[in-house]
Amino acid sequence: MTSDTSTSQNGGIRLGALGWSNPAWLDFFYPADMPEEWRLTYFNTQFGCVFLDAVTWQQASSEQRTQWNTDTHQEFVFLLEDDSLSPPPLELAGKALTLRSDDARLVWFTRDTSLKDLAAVLSTHVDLTPRFLISQDGDLGQLDRVATLLEVMGM
Repeated sequence: MTSDTSTSQNGGIRLGALGWSNPAWLDFFYPADMPEEWRLTYFNTQFGCVFLDAVTWQQASSEQRTQWNTDTHQEFVFLLEDDSLSPPPLELAGKALTLRSDDARLVWFTRDTSLKDLAAVLSTHVDLTPRFLISQDGDLGQLDRVATLLEVMGM
């Protein structure tokens, strides 16, 4: 971990997705009339983190990253893919971690992931905190089921 972030919610487990601009979410997750620049603010009210691939966050301007920081609550975490594990950009200080996409704290899932298998993964290695459950495909139904699983497991 390259920066400190709070992990009090969900016992150190945060639910999120790969990015917040999934086209399939228009009209289903985001209100139809919501301006694009408000989507991160809305996303951060529903999820505790977001994973951004290296290209996405490294190509963002300093002004964009500053806006991301402003648009999110203090407990929100940006997971920034970075194989070199360099420190997060200053604009996201205190809200970002740089990590590899194969980091043991990341638990990736898709619409096809078995909730039973996911529960088994969550029940093991409980010493790995924080843990980040990240939807690779942004399937809203599965995200909802995983959120319910976390509640049922007391996480």
